[in-house]
Amino acid sequence: MWRLVKLYSICFAFCLSVLLILTRTRSAGNTNYLTPELLKNARYFLDLNNRRDAESHPIPTNRQDQTPNIEKILDRTRAKIKFELRDYNFTYSGVQRLEDLVMETNGRPLRNIIISSWRSGTTFLGEVLNAIPGNYYHFQPLLKYGHVQLKRYSQIKTALSSIKSLLNCNFQGMDGYFDYGRQHDFQFSHNTRLWDHCKHNIDLCSDSDFMSKYCKLFPFQSMKILRLRLRFVKQILNDTKLDVKVVFLTRDPRGVMQSRLHRGFCRAAPDCSNAETLCMGMTSDYMAAGRLLKRYPNRLLLLRFEELALNLNSTMQKLLKFLRLEHKQALDEYLNSHTNTEVSGVTSTFRISRDVPFRWKDTLNFEYADRIQATCKGAMKLWGYRIAHNARHMASKDFDPLEPYKVPH
Repeated sequence: MWRLVKLYSICFAFCLSVLLILTRTRSAGNTNYLTPELLKNARYFLDLNNRRDAESHPIPTNRQDQTPNIEKILDRTRAKIKFELRDYNFTYSGVQRLEDLVMETNGRPLRNIIISSWRSGTTFLGEVLNAIPGNYYHFQPLLKYGHVQLKRYSQIKTALSSIKSLLNCNFQGMDGYFDYGRQHDFQFSHNTRLWDHCKHNIDLCSDSDFMSKYCKLFPFQSMKILRLRLRFVKQILNDTKLDVKVVFLTRDPRGVMQSRLHRGFCRAAPDCSNAETLCMGMTSDYMAAGRLLKRYPNRLLLLRFEELALNLNSTMQKLLKFLRLEHKQALDEYLNSHTNTEVSGVTSTFRISRDVPFRWKDTLNFEYADRIQATCKGAMKLWGYRIAHNARHMASKDFDPLEPYKVPH
């Protein structure tokens, strides 16, 4: 009741303000009394109202048994996507209209995959892309395998099949995916648009029919993968119907290992806690990148985490151009809120971006850093990371760990 009273009070105050402005502008003889600023404020107010209404009535239900009303959920989602993309320039994405990118209307969505390893900045990058309106986020579909790099052919074959099914919004036969999600809801909660419905009824996220229909409403799809080396993505890039774009994200191994040191899940997993494994993977990825760039020069982008953090605006422009996405205000709002405030937490993406890349210089013991350097010397040279000569050199403000590197070809 109190929320309704508060809402009606805000409505009354807003309407009164508009009437006063109209009266004042008319009395002054100004016929252009609906100014752009006033229209902008009105639109903001209506958006705010819609969000509050959605919070008060989170998901529609059937009267008979109070189960979720799937069709109403889908209708609301269609309307929300159209509203959020009402001024989107679809020529950025190579089409003329929204329906050309929506599977439900026989369109083909823009699909992108982030490939990396643990603690390399993928959580931040994944949520940056998810901040773009109309995006469906497949968050770590291989979580069920645990903290391992997939090596066995049978596992890799099954994983690639699952990835393709998800990108096609086909959730049939994904029992392992759903079983893991029932026990670990963060598999779904990072997909904020889906979670708005599933947080009130987790069974929705185990309903393959609903998930398939819901996914097919979105013009953009993004996916984050940590358990596959880059060379295995060739099978996905070969699928011309998917037309996937791949962003490979790498990071200085000293920064990666510094971040992994404080993660309990990583200390217990050899594939995550071993610097030699990390740097063998980095070398493998560099070689694979050379082969893939020859064959798919416009569908693979190599990105160092440090470049993203230090040159956020220019790197994001480059990234969005590669992914054929228009820069939207919602993305700016996300970046402003998440790169200027520090919030602690293992998966927190609230970081002062300029402080993150080289934090390891002040926190790592040099003996440990030097062991990483000795193990990873080859990989570091390939990806353009300089060696620190001693503890004083490592902590010096004059020491820049980044240097230009030769893109493999």
